[in-house]
Amino acid sequence: MLIKIELSNISKSFGERILFEIKNLKIYSGEKIAVSGMNGAGKSTLLNILAGLETPDSGEIKLHGEISYAAQLSTPEPGRMPSGRIASELMAAKKYEDFLSGGEKTRVKLACALEKACDILILDEPSANLDIDSIELLEKKLMEFEGTLIMVSHDRELLNNVCTRVLEIENKKINDFKCGFDEYMYQKKLIFERAQFEYETYVAEKKRLCIAANEIKQKSKKMRKAPKRMGNAEARLHTRGVNSKKAKLDRAGESLKSRIQQLEIKKKPEAAPQIIISVPETDRLHSKYAAYSNGISKTFGEKILFQNARFEIPSGSKTALTGKNGSGKTSLMKMIIAKETGIIVANQAKIGYFSQELDTLDDNMSILETVSEASARPESIVRTILARLLFRRDEVYKKIEILSGGERVKVALASLIAGDYNFLILDEPTNYLDVFSQQALEEVLSQYDITILIASHDRRFIQNIAQRELALAEYEIKLVRS
Repeated sequence: MLIKIELSNISKSFGERILFEIKNLKIYSGEKIAVSGMNGAGKSTLLNILAGLETPDSGEIKLHGEISYAAQLSTPEPGRMPSGRIASELMAAKKYEDFLSGGEKTRVKLACALEKACDILILDEPSANLDIDSIELLEKKLMEFEGTLIMVSHDRELLNNVCTRVLEIENKKINDFKCGFDEYMYQKKLIFERAQFEYETYVAEKKRLCIAANEIKQKSKKMRKAPKRMGNAEARLHTRGVNSKKAKLDRAGESLKSRIQQLEIKKKPEAAPQIIISVPETDRLHSKYAAYSNGISKTFGEKILFQNARFEIPSGSKTALTGKNGSGKTSLMKMIIAKETGIIVANQAKIGYFSQELDTLDDNMSILETVSEASARPESIVRTILARLLFRRDEVYKKIEILSGGERVKVALASLIAGDYNFLILDEPTNYLDVFSQQALEEVLSQYDITILIASHDRRFIQNIAQRELALAEYEIKLVRS
């Protein structure tokens, strides 16, 4: 196979923190590669370097081919609008507009990237905000793509179905797994278990040898000199015997020390840093419904979203909001927050909103400032919440503008956790989150005893959290699961 990208002695730092160092990495024609790692590990930075948008601190990159890149939090290049067959199949809008839904914007970006004649395709979170039908179509297009594909995604199913190689950024290194994503996760588990077993074996053996050496040392110390009542001849025989036994014990002790020194040192394997999300107590809603409507209508120009649509969100319920891209999920959420005409929201409701666009965050503020502004709690509590989301020590002073997509999501979630809300409205909260963060969020939301309305294209996430499902279709809001 032809080499399409070659990296030699690459290093990249952020401030004083080294993101990754790559001694030698070759990417070949026709490969479909998943880039994996925790939020903030440097996945998007690596893609930007490969695409020529960022420069490494040192090292050399050789590119052999034209690159098409759909970045994570970006808009299409000026003048590049989709117009071909792929745009039609993806049902992409002809123009990137602010009023488009998150999924519709993603489809425009993808169509632009896929239509560009290239042999290297780089995608950062290509399934973000897409509905299930669109994800399946994207998957089909990527499997048909004959060039080299390099992709970051939080969608494990998409990665597993498309990619056959995984590059993992972990502990400043690139680990190369020549397998699919599920197999990579399995191999990671086996590697950790093996390392844990070797470490425990090493610790146990070292402890056993140290105990044995100490016992011998104590025996040697207790060797008695000849009693004063012994005669000279008898004392000499006693001393000779004691010295002989002591010498043997000392030799055995030295042998054990030597064995301890010769043990191959095994370091304790580092488990992935654990996200811990816990939510402070808040006042529950005492109304029957957190929000409801006996009939709402909404249009955008000639496009009808709802026509005399009805819905109910019982207090304390966890309700999923589903529907195709552009069906009005985000619009309905914003209508509830704005308490538009026809929508009744409980008087005691304190709504916390997570926006899929992450547009509630101010790029010029720090992480600590952002979360503190959303909370009346002391800074010590805010710092504890941030630490549990892996923002520790001086990291809380990072500006929002330099954060990865996943880190931005965690800041937005921290603002909700630190706030005193009893009604959460979450629009695609798993976008950009790594697997570990997704699992932590899923666990806390399933146990969180307040009203939650959530839109997500992640089927497993919705099934594990929501007790009810409202589906948007044909201008109506239908209860399809209760």
